[in-house]
Amino acid sequence: MVKTHIRQKMILSALAGMIIVPGRTLYVQAAEDTEEQPFVQASGIESVLEECYETEVKENLNLYLVPTEEGEYLNMAFSDTGDYTYIRSAPDENSDWVGKLYSNSAAQVLEYLDGWTKIRSGSAEGYVPSDALITGKEAEAQAGEYENNTVTVTASALNVRDGQGTQASILTQVTKGQEYEVTGDPVDGWYPVKVGEIDGWVSGKYVEAETSFSYGETKEEEEERVREEEEKKALEEAGIPVSSTGVSGQAVIDYACQFVGNPYVWGGTSLTNGADCSGFTQSVYAHFGISLPRTTSEMVHAGYAVSYEEAQPGDMIFYGDGGHVGLYMGDGNIVNALNSDRGICIISATYTNIYAVRRVL
Repeated sequence: MVKTHIRQKMILSALAGMIIVPGRTLYVQAAEDTEEQPFVQASGIESVLEECYETEVKENLNLYLVPTEEGEYLNMAFSDTGDYTYIRSAPDENSDWVGKLYSNSAAQVLEYLDGWTKIRSGSAEGYVPSDALITGKEAEAQAGEYENNTVTVTASALNVRDGQGTQASILTQVTKGQEYEVTGDPVDGWYPVKVGEIDGWVSGKYVEAETSFSYGETKEEEEERVREEEEKKALEEAGIPVSSTGVSGQAVIDYACQFVGNPYVWGGTSLTNGADCSGFTQSVYAHFGISLPRTTSEMVHAGYAVSYEEAQPGDMIFYGDGGHVGLYMGDGNIVNALNSDRGICIISATYTNIYAVRRVL
């Protein structure tokens, strides 16, 4: 199944001083700023244990009473289901569903009940059948199977190579802020990554590595996701390319063309008060959350190369020795900040020799 649910960064933390038993949560004051040990009245513990025995859950005490310093996953659970299981508003199969817990999702346990567990996964909170979860020691043992490992590019432009080391051939380039899946273990400070259909390696010096878990989603989040997927499908069926970021090249061009007629200013980045060619291109893409280098000499290395025959709306076309850049509109035209006489304007994409075509979407 394709992962379609929400990903969130996860911070694992044992809840100091919390003891969970079926049907209740007992809080103990945590001694975070003192050498003293937390104090719990003996009678309180006895009553808790007595209730556990009375409800015939003696076999679960080792799970519920794992010391926090030994049990990082005391309140973590992982899904053990098919494609998904419904998260319901009440511990009842007939209650309304408020979200979905997917097959590779993590969750926080809020409460154990008879046959049901109250959880929070992402923004979704509610009840799932207890047999749809992996908890306790088993969750800790299987946590690695649920981890998502990614790297985020921290350099303006970064080479993706066919092996470890700068002597390996360059396959493509990626730009600052883009996130990619790590497909294996790092080797000598190099990470194996997947960039579109390309499998390659990037230097760990220029990426930030993260480990996260996948989570469920609320009914409202699912409805919004499905709507966006349908819109993307409609654009693709109409022949309008859409990137993995969800931004279409045509959307970039439509936005850029709003500023036709505005002035050219050397060194400028303002789409209204004036920009030069690279400042114009950088600011247009920044509107869509895509970071590009400031100068054409750096920008010409962003993204990956395509031929002019393959050019699509939104691609960057460079001229001369890479000293000028414009945005390809399709139909043989570009929109660009040309010079002080013409300002931001539309001209032929072949008005002079093309140096390179780069795609960042």
